[in-house]
Amino acid sequence: MLKAVDVNLDADEMVLKIEKENEPTHIKYSKLDRLVMVKEPVRKLLRTVEVKGIEVHVRGWEEPFVITSNKIGDFDRVEGYLLKVAEKYELEVSP
Repeated sequence: MLKAVDVNLDADEMVLKIEKENEPTHIKYSKLDRLVMVKEPVRKLLRTVEVKGIEVHVRGWEEPFVITSNKIGDFDRVEGYLLKVAEKYELEVSP
């Protein structure tokens, strides 16, 4: 699964920096298919912890990408904005 390491939310699109890719990816909000709220296991030192995440499905992409709270500094702001976008574009949001 693709993992976002940086997210910039603009008025009509999001700009993502995805792990192991050099160029940022631009995705129009109108191309989003659905959002899934997930818990991702992450290794921290000698143990595994679960962090909050949003799995984003985009029309035309084979696999979704995930935005996790351990990679994004202000995850709560990103989560709130994406939920507003989902409401505006009538996207399915799964818990």
